[in-house]
Order: sequence, then C-alpha cells, then structure tokens
Amino acid sequence: MYPFNKFKEEFLYAAVCTLSLAACSQPKPITHETLVWVNNFYIQHPVATLNATAGGWLFRGAKEVGTEIRVGFLIPGPMMSDTEKRKAVLNTICPAKTEPIWQVLHDDNQLVIDVWTDDKKFKDFTVC
Repeated sequence: MYPFNKFKEEFLYAAVCTLSLAACSQPKPITHETLVWVNNFYIQHPVATLNATAGGWLFRGAKEVGTEIRVGFLIPGPMMSDTEKRKAVLNTICPAKTEPIWQVLHDDNQLVIDVWTDDKKFKDFTVC
C-alpha cells in the first residue's frame, strides 16, 4: 500500500508544479485603470502632425484586445498618402519611458498605436 501512496503523492506534487508553471506563463490581464490612464494620456496630449497644414490626428480611444492596448487614431486627409510623415509622427506618439504606464503595464502586454483613414482603411501601426 505504501508504494501506491508514494506514487500518488509524487503524481500530485508533479501536477501542482506543472499547473503552477502554466499559471505563471499566462499573460497578465490589462486593468481598467491602465485603459483609463491611456485614454486620459491621449486626451491630454493631442497628436500634432509634422505638417501644420495637415491638421491634428483624431484620437478614437484605447481598448483592450487580448494582451494589447490598441489606441486608434484617424489621420487627416493630407497624410493619407504620405507614408514618411505618418511614420515620423508614429515614432513620436508613444508615451515617454518615464510615464507611469510603463510601471503599470506588464512585460507581456503591449501598447499598439493604429492609424486609420476617415473611410475606415487601415494605414499604419507602431508598437510602443
């Protein structure tokens, strides 16, 4: 009887270890407070373009998509066909590394900026 109990004990120990490791590898959920912070950040810091005649980018909100926070922007008409200017702006609109979002957002989560045209065509994205 003892060997069977020892086997059962070792099996349970192995199962607990396996489940613990599986739980550790699961991505952390994005909290509501993190989404609120991102939305407030882009409301308080509107995105300007490098071309003064093009106009501003319209912030469309941040939402959770799995392990990502997706931030949407509609771009002004003059920038729809200007890839270089769009990329230049995309490279500047992520929150600075000193912003609190980077202490709240887990390493396995991402902040992604998506850029759309007013006719709902996807144009670009960047991962912050």
